[in-house]
Amino acid sequence: MRHLLFASFAVGVVAALVVGIAVTELASRWIFFSLFVGIPAGVVAGVLAVAVTYAVLTRWVAPVRSSE
Repeated sequence: MRHLLFASFAVGVVAALVVGIAVTELASRWIFFSLFVGIPAGVVAGVLAVAVTYAVLTRWVAPVRSSE
């Protein structure tokens, strides 16, 4: 299970960086301090990515119990 958690955090960090940079660059046309918009957007995206990735990976790896 430890490797699933590590993989989820890795996906979350990458998602946070990508979304944070993208939002900062897109908002820089209209907002002078666009980093203050990009950082929270990246954090939210990272947390969501960790949660979704962990949920998907644990369901995918979890043993299947048959009802007898």
